[in-house]
Amino acid sequence: MRGRDDECDAIRRLLDRDDGGALLFHGPPGSGRSALLAYARRWAGQRAVLAGGGLADEATLPYAGLHRLLDPVLDADTALPVRQRRLLRRALGGDGCPAEQRLALAAAVRSLLAAVAADRPMLCTVDDLDTGDPQSAWTLAVVARRLRRLPVAMLLTATAPATVDGVPAHRLRPLDAHECHAMLAGLRERPPAPVAAALAALSRGSPAALTDLAGTLTPAQWRGEAPLPDAPPVDGALAAAYRARLDRLPVPTRRMVLLAALDPGDDPGTLVRAAWAAGLTVEALAPAEAAGLLRTGPGGVTFPHPLARTMITAVAPLADLRAAHLLLAGTLAEGTLGRALRHATAADCPSDVLAAELTAAVDEVPDRAAAAVVLRRAAELSPDPGRAAELTVAAARCA
Repeated sequence: MRGRDDECDAIRRLLDRDDGGALLFHGPPGSGRSALLAYARRWAGQRAVLAGGGLADEATLPYAGLHRLLDPVLDADTALPVRQRRLLRRALGGDGCPAEQRLALAAAVRSLLAAVAADRPMLCTVDDLDTGDPQSAWTLAVVARRLRRLPVAMLLTATAPATVDGVPAHRLRPLDAHECHAMLAGLRERPPAPVAAALAALSRGSPAALTDLAGTLTPAQWRGEAPLPDAPPVDGALAAAYRARLDRLPVPTRRMVLLAALDPGDDPGTLVRAAWAAGLTVEALAPAEAAGLLRTGPGGVTFPHPLARTMITAVAPLADLRAAHLLLAGTLAEGTLGRALRHATAADCPSDVLAAELTAAVDEVPDRAAAAVVLRRAAELSPDPGRAAELTVAAARCA
């Protein structure tokens, strides 16, 4: 629980109270939301525990998440008034709930929790509330705002805070360098200081990224004797979390999100031009914004976590990635070098042409570290072994 002292304190204060209440923890994928719920369950003491979560596979099934959460205690519905019991059973049985009775259903859920907690205080944890079906999310949000005077504590997690209004919310910030170093030392033997610093920078403060990196680095990489990767592994838990969120979006939205992730420029018009070239509009970003993956504003598109761009591009299919680079290469006013780099990434023409284009554009590179990257890519693309060797040596000198 590195870097989560405030959140852990809030959990303990809630569980130490005699009356009920709720907390919401929100942050990007990999920020440690599930770990906080696990911490709360360990701290629950003598409380009865109900644990649930949103599942993408059940997002189109009304009240599926509510059914999985309440299933262990449904037998206690005999304590409910007949109307509430019938309404609850009908909703959880798949017959839905009329719009005018949604509040009554939330009241029935609250009554059921109260009946179970009459003999023993309760803790309810619901992970990824915004991933599952919206009917369950709305009902649980209503219940969470009405737990005062009940011995029921409820902890919710979501990507975006707007999922639950009116509940005290904690945004999970990225870990700082010291917290990253301490976490790495707890995952494996303590790495050398330069390796720890490089991994902290690479993870951008994401606990999941650090865990994935620590689990995949070779001993030589961990000791600093071999180069580190450029990004967290694409088969790790963090990549899987981003891939799952992207897969739930409409195809036009996924294409727009990828274009936005690949366009770090300051000109919002760039994304608009690329979207028009692809037959898209920026309005396609709305589902991604609602899911908390990005934010839009007058200054363009921003991402809530600095690692989001990296992971979105890392999990994108190769064909989509190449198509996006080609679109941006045709619309970005970023000079010869920018176009050459995007063409090299898209690999839409012979490699010797791309290598020559990169080599010719290297004079535009503002610093030697960036020049090393350009020359190394040109060497990889060059079909002539002798020329590739010359470019590799030039890249090494810059590095």
